Amino acid sequence: MESEKQLMSLINAARVLTSTLDLDKVLHQLMREVVRVIEGANSGILFIYDENRNKLVVKSGIGFDLEYLQKIALHVHEGMTGKTFSTKKGQIFRHMRDTTRAMENIQSENQNLFNKAVGAHQYPVSTICAPLLSKEGCIGVLTIDSFSEEVYFNSRDLLLLETFAAQATIAIENASLFAHQERSERIHSEMAAASLSHTGMNGINTTLSRLVQKETCVYNEHLEIAASSSDEAENSGNELRVHLGEELKDVMYNLNGISTRYEADGTAFYMFPIQTDTITIGILVVFAIDLDTLDQLAIDLGCSLFAREMMGQERIRTDLYNYEGYLLEQLFDQRIDMFSLPQRSLVGISEKSRFLCINLLISNDFLPFHELNRKRQVFNRLLYREVKNLHDKVLILDRNMEYDLLVIINDSRNEGQILEEFIRFFKNFNEKIQGLMTFVFHVGLGRVFGQISEIQSSHRDAKRCAQYIRSTNNDEIIFSYKDLGIYRLFLKHERDELQEFVTDIIGPLLSYDEKHDSELFKTLKTYIECNQNMTSTAKASYVHLNTIKYRLQNIRELLGKDSMEGKRIFELQMAIYMREYLASS
Repeated sequence: MESEKQLMSLINAARVLTSTLDLDKVLHQLMREVVRVIEGANSGILFIYDENRNKLVVKSGIGFDLEYLQKIALHVHEGMTGKTFSTKKGQIFRHMRDTTRAMENIQSENQNLFNKAVGAHQYPVSTICAPLLSKEGCIGVLTIDSFSEEVYFNSRDLLLLETFAAQATIAIENASLFAHQERSERIHSEMAAASLSHTGMNGINTTLSRLVQKETCVYNEHLEIAASSSDEAENSGNELRVHLGEELKDVMYNLNGISTRYEADGTAFYMFPIQTDTITIGILVVFAIDLDTLDQLAIDLGCSLFAREMMGQERIRTDLYNYEGYLLEQLFDQRIDMFSLPQRSLVGISEKSRFLCINLLISNDFLPFHELNRKRQVFNRLLYREVKNLHDKVLILDRNMEYDLLVIINDSRNEGQILEEFIRFFKNFNEKIQGLMTFVFHVGLGRVFGQISEIQSSHRDAKRCAQYIRSTNNDEIIFSYKDLGIYRLFLKHERDELQEFVTDIIGPLLSYDEKHDSELFKTLKTYIECNQNMTSTAKASYVHLNTIKYRLQNIRELLGKDSMEGKRIFELQMAIYMREYLASS
């Protein structure tokens, strides 16, 4: 009769497994059958291992007050259940002395909850525990208690309990598999819907956050927040940018697509690069302690959608700037007559317009091509975006390692104000670039002009200024045509012509210095700068006055000039300026 009763319980349990995918219902029915079929059993608890907490938590129970029972969370070595889980072997605790000893390491909080859950009883008299074993290892423990002093469980009871434990394992795995498939389908479905809904970055991010049930935020390639799941997520994202800017930049330039986990100030989060085939264009931050495989699936899909959305926006901007660059090229070729009225309206040219040409040279020639190309793409996008926010309309012509810009001015600002604004703009732009990456560029500003027919002249001046400042190797990144001063006179002449003038005027002096390692040229330059005062020249040169007199006599003899006044001193000064200009350009 007893064997028949046990067999019917196993059959009933098997029926439950195939009748529903409701895990709670399956496990409750299994617990009822276990307590019914194992003679002397008063209660039972099914513990499941929670990987995130690294603890055993109650999944189902019978014969206890569940209000208290469900609050218990055991360490993996705690009590009879913990011992069974850690050894992965069934355990029999036959007598109260065994159960009492096994429960000595129960934490006081869990002990109090257990006492309240069992009510009048204190400790089980006899207990058996069976591990729930799957291919991945032990996933939980099934524990049966007896509070009767006349019942002592034996190995046969344990064998029967292990049979039920195997069924419980199947039920949990089936439910997990179903939940996994169901959630996977939901992730694909909802992410696809977000992509087709035309709600942009915010819509995709909101859907992703809901699917993973975690706060998220997205940075663009300039480390600005492009989308966030809540105000709290946006605030956390801003704090990350302030305190972990270098780490964000590391992720931005990481091309292996691997996520990075961080903990800062008690907050755990993951950072995922948002990438195209060749570059990283953003970062997804997920605020979480851990992520499971389906979270990762949703995040991978989200990153792909973010990349597509960002690149779509970028293509629209690029197409516009390419078209405007084409129009600017026509202007440089003096084809203004080819412009239709709609085209002129598009670029903002009117009869009252004034213009400014700007030339920008990239100087990172020493970088490997792939790295230079990647950084230049970032530079491109940031330049276009910053220029778009300017008060003036700006056309950009991209010439690979060089950019030509035409500023269209339609207000009454004077030239000084306009140049000052663009000097400030490019200095701020340089700070933003250096905040993201090391990138060297130099900018030349031409003259403000009123007729579009003057564009070639202003363009030439801007290019010369950019080339001049790049060749001087100083810390300045921008130079205007007005700042060139007397050097503006030299820009319009060929170098050979300038060098010929220098050689004619002070060539003998330079040759003498080179041959005798003397300082006659330096003395002449100081003498002119000191308004031809020999005493001041001696003091500036840190030599005796007689030394200066001797050197000046030598200079006159070498240059064949009895006096150095009026026109002669002007020619010498011009030659000195030309020599310095040629040396720096």
